[in-house]
Amino acid sequence: MKLIVDKNKNGLQTKEFTEFLKTPCLKTEITQDEADELRMKLTEALIENPGLGISATQIGIKKRACYIQFGDEELFLVNPIITERSNQGFLFFEGCLSIPSTLLRPVRTIRATKVVVQTDNLGELTFEINPEGDKANEQVSKETMMTVIVQHEIDHLDGITIKDRVYSTTVTKKNNYGRNDKIVMKSPTGELEEIKYKHANKYYLKGYEIV
Repeated sequence: MKLIVDKNKNGLQTKEFTEFLKTPCLKTEITQDEADELRMKLTEALIENPGLGISATQIGIKKRACYIQFGDEELFLVNPIITERSNQGFLFFEGCLSIPSTLLRPVRTIRATKVVVQTDNLGELTFEINPEGDKANEQVSKETMMTVIVQHEIDHLDGITIKDRVYSTTVTKKNNYGRNDKIVMKSPTGELEEIKYKHANKYYLKGYEIV
């Protein structure tokens, strides 16, 4: 299957890229035969384009489905919808098969520490990071990786790419924020939360600081 790729060097996106990857894919009825064929095509595409996951929209199929393979973990999700997302977030460096430049230079994104996903074929699934496991192994745990990957792939189905999730390292603290300005605050234990400035005071009282 042909992978939809942004090949422009100047940061602009091609018409083909925009049509498939920036347009949300709505939930539709998918028969078992269609699901089996989708899984096969996504598996083949991930073999041809080695990565950790791939969505149907990335190979030009307007169906809400994605395939994930990380270590011994393998998931095929039909009509996945994130029904719950934690307010707490964490920073992560991500690359995307459809944006080749990010495979060499991953971009820093901000992701929810926990998401609940509803699917047609696997029911309800919960993904949550494992900070203790990350520290113990001195590498990213399977739980944390799966939490990132599933958000990445469902983003594709929602017409969102990692460029829309970039956490800018050039943002500086301001002396005066507007009440509705979005800020990221860090807890004493390192957890991140993106909030509106008008809610900042209650976080200050818990020891959070703006980052």
